[in-house]
Amino acid sequence: MVNLKKLCLAVMLLLLAPFQVNADEVTDVVNGVAAKLVQQLPMDKKIALKSLSPDETGLPEDFLRKLTSDLEAALLTASDFEINLANRATMEDVWQEAVEFNNANFDELFKSANADVMLMMSPRAISTGVEIAITAYSLTGDNVGKTLASSGSVLLPIDLKANLGVDVNDLNKQMAQVLAEIEKVGQTGGLISSPNTYAEFYHNARLLQQRGEVDLAMRNYEQALAEGYLFVDPLLDLLDVANARYGEAGTKKYFEKKIKDNIPRELADLGSLVLGGDPIALVQPILDKEITFSPVLSTWIQQTYMDWNRFDTLTVGKARTIAAQLISEDYKSGKFQTFYVDKIRGATIGENATQTYDSMMQSGQMMVDWSTTSRTSTYFARVGPKDKRPYMRGFDIQDRVDVSKPITFCAKYFEDQDAQCREIDPAANVFTNPDTNWFGFNSGGYMAWTYGMHCAVSVNYTDLNGFEVISPVLVNHEQREEYAPNDIDKVIECAGEYYRPRN
Repeated sequence: MVNLKKLCLAVMLLLLAPFQVNADEVTDVVNGVAAKLVQQLPMDKKIALKSLSPDETGLPEDFLRKLTSDLEAALLTASDFEINLANRATMEDVWQEAVEFNNANFDELFKSANADVMLMMSPRAISTGVEIAITAYSLTGDNVGKTLASSGSVLLPIDLKANLGVDVNDLNKQMAQVLAEIEKVGQTGGLISSPNTYAEFYHNARLLQQRGEVDLAMRNYEQALAEGYLFVDPLLDLLDVANARYGEAGTKKYFEKKIKDNIPRELADLGSLVLGGDPIALVQPILDKEITFSPVLSTWIQQTYMDWNRFDTLTVGKARTIAAQLISEDYKSGKFQTFYVDKIRGATIGENATQTYDSMMQSGQMMVDWSTTSRTSTYFARVGPKDKRPYMRGFDIQDRVDVSKPITFCAKYFEDQDAQCREIDPAANVFTNPDTNWFGFNSGGYMAWTYGMHCAVSVNYTDLNGFEVISPVLVNHEQREEYAPNDIDKVIECAGEYYRPRN
């Protein structure tokens, strides 16, 4: 999946003047990906390569031709020219020329057009860029229509308007048009005899589901989802029906083998999560802003609340904050609801996800720190009765700390630019409750190296979910005059926004 994304991105970059890319890197990526693709394709069969049309994709014809041609060249090279490949776009040009000049051997052309496998390129313009999927279908024998190989859906985040002249607003209009058609088709009442649109497939699926005709309902849901629109309802309904038919384990296999690679990436992420995918796997992509589809985020954020001990970490808290902000923006603007055919269903899900997070954040500064800032704090005191220099007599990390990994504390003198760092012996830990896995101590011996330092800079540790945390340190100090260190003003100035005086 990752390599194919690099392939499609490399091809895209060749087309777009504003971007620069190293030609050798493009060659390496294309050759590497093509080598993996040809391993999945039958070399003894004739394979026709084709892209969906501009009308079907909303993308310019020149772009689609170039994308298809580059993939063809990569596949030929990767197979050492053994692949029996026909580019349908090129073939259509030959047919057109033959007709115009009346010099074609139509029997030969027809024979060359026949193929055993169709390799279909399906680019699709969406609001965040271009999504591309490549799927190989069998065209002959008992396996007609069977998927032989698939790339899955890959998102290329580009400015459609600037680079391809595609108006993002048109995509929103398409979603609205589909909704209007669903409402219109729904008024017909009965089954559509020969469905061929998203609305008709979805209408039939719902009606068949109500009648208890599970297999036919699933087939119509599948065909609706394959149209590529980002409506959540048919996916969730399909998974419910599949669960009734195959059970939980069977539904997971069904989704992985038959559905996941044939639907938009956003819906694939959602389906995997609903079917028991580990929410931890989405933490880093959310932090990196790679996952922004709010229905996925709303499901993810609710699931992290279901296992509080495991997901009660600073890293997950930061991801929750990003997710909640995106959900809230989409919900309040009405965008969240556009991803649902049933607007009430969408609004309820969006509201629940938003309110859960908002109610937590309104509980005070501690919860804000706990979720977004730091779970490490230190306490400044004076070195001794006669030595009034400041020092940090200890610190605590109220996070799920993996004490088998290094824990490093960094501090510095007020005048210094660079911090001094020390690895802390985990044996000093005074927190023994296995339910919290906190780390901390209050022992001068371990922190004697901080004598005279005013600045707590950072702490570095690994949490029990495997995420490395580099966090600022929240600062407090002894308030009583007979125990307070000198230069408290410098301690507070160094701490800045991380100063947390006790009440």
